[in-house]
Amino acid sequence: MKKLVMLFTALALTACASVSQDDLINLTPSSTLSSSKVVDGLAFTLTSQDVRNAQFIAIIKEDGQEQVQPLHAKQNVRKAYEAAVYQQLFSQGFTITRNSNNIVNVQVVDAVATVNQEPVKYSIDGEVTLKITAETPDGKFVKTYTGSGTKSGSFTADKTDVEEVLNRVSSRVLTSIAQDSELTNYMKGNF
Repeated sequence: MKKLVMLFTALALTACASVSQDDLINLTPSSTLSSSKVVDGLAFTLTSQDVRNAQFIAIIKEDGQEQVQPLHAKQNVRKAYEAAVYQQLFSQGFTITRNSNNIVNVQVVDAVATVNQEPVKYSIDGEVTLKITAETPDGKFVKTYTGSGTKSGSFTADKTDVEEVLNRVSSRVLTSIAQDSELTNYMKGNF
């Protein structure tokens, strides 16, 4: 019986190996595309900034250890969100030009998943915050969109679990942006 318990413990600890630091997270936020155009070719210049405090996209906290393991994204995080917002606005009928007096800025304030890894279970908390500024010579509209989500499971979290949480939360935030009538109305009325 003692050998059986030791064998089970050894197997459980082997299954708890952490996500490799060499693994990169595939950040693929899904755009919410409009089925019909709300404007016809109103133009603006799209800019973006990554103002996150840290450049990793996820951290793994092992139970009982002080150090955390950072994971980075395969993609440029700023460009991934910029492209997703662009697709949404393009589907609504807006067009992008280089030198417009109308500017939409996408600021990546936060995009991180925290993995809490215990011996036989894990939990993942994801949070994404994007700040959108629509600016014209006469004024600007600024709004922050935040989303969060969780996932838990048995044994060890892997890269696909982290990707699933981050991409799901990112897509929720993008849906909030796409469905925000205040933003759309400001752009329609001022661009």
